[in-house]
Amino acid sequence: MQPLTRLASALLILGLAACSGPTAEVPGPTPIMTPGVALQRDSPMPPAPSPLATATVEAAPSATAAPPSPTAAPSATAAPPSPTAEPYPDLAQYTIEGLRARSYGEGTIEIVRVLEERAEFTRYLIAYPSDGLRITGMLNRPRGDGPFPVVILNHGYYPLDAYVTGNGTQRAADYLAARGFLTLSPDFRSHAGSDDAPNVFRAGHVIDTLNLIPLAQALPEALPGKVLMWGHSNGGAITAKAIAVSDEIAAALIYAPASSNIVEDYQFRVERWARRAGQPPGRRQGVIDRLEIEFPVTPDQAPDLYARLSPLGAAQYVSARVLIIWGDQDETVPRKWPEDLYRALRDAGKDVAFEVFPGQPHSFDAEGNARYLPMMEAFFRETLGGTSR
Repeated sequence: MQPLTRLASALLILGLAACSGPTAEVPGPTPIMTPGVALQRDSPMPPAPSPLATATVEAAPSATAAPPSPTAAPSATAAPPSPTAEPYPDLAQYTIEGLRARSYGEGTIEIVRVLEERAEFTRYLIAYPSDGLRITGMLNRPRGDGPFPVVILNHGYYPLDAYVTGNGTQRAADYLAARGFLTLSPDFRSHAGSDDAPNVFRAGHVIDTLNLIPLAQALPEALPGKVLMWGHSNGGAITAKAIAVSDEIAAALIYAPASSNIVEDYQFRVERWARRAGQPPGRRQGVIDRLEIEFPVTPDQAPDLYARLSPLGAAQYVSARVLIIWGDQDETVPRKWPEDLYRALRDAGKDVAFEVFPGQPHSFDAEGNARYLPMMEAFFRETLGGTSR
């Protein structure tokens, strides 16, 4: 073989040997899901690699490549976790935030008929709309032309088959109406002549109260501005929620309130049901059905939801002045319940006072009424900045 030919053959052999050597492995794109791991419901899919990241991965490494610069673009990081989905979306509307997010007061108050004529005022049966329901109640209108300061009074618990319009509120309403206050006492859904409807988490009665506020303010004889509010027992708990939702309440007297901690309220109602185990089957079954409808999930199933149902964690929203009263011989409401509400409002920097009445039961006797009713009137008048009569 000629020297030139041998040289060409040698070069050809060396080239083939170089081509048969190992090549650098180029990693493929990162898989979207790891096999065997399910993607959580409602979680977004991880983002596709950016062009910069893809170019970096696909580029074959060079043996002489310079070390990465300290200012090189960082590699792609995992997306932040998505917000936890609302576990009970249909029930969030009953939380304090849910109640605050909606509007109230469509329609007008209807005067159904006169119930009683007194020297100082006339008592009427009324009806008004509340979320598609017809709610009845009592209105006391003072004599004269007005305008009259408006007080909404929320009654406590009564068995549905025993309650009649005015139960639990008539004494305070009559006292105020005789002194120039226009009073409205809603019966609430499922009570007296009102339409029957669920009271989920006991929020239905709060909604009936909140819907009444703008309707009462629109009455031609009403004093313009915010209303006043009164609530006893379960009505006290309703009032505690109302003041955390509405900024149209100037002052609230909360009298021996049921617990504002909805877990405690649930437990109280379960225990009340247990005490009725000896009742006739029909009555007993009715209580069971109501409990399951009003509390569709238990505190153990939805602890976060129950926390958001309570006004204790929403005291920062309250703009009303608040007076809480309680008798130290209360056979139904322990001191903890009004005191928890007082402490929550006080710690939030609100205008709140807590008065304990020695020797008084859950519903004050004549001596207790003689003390607290003038105190209530003075509290309301002070809030209004003077006297209306």
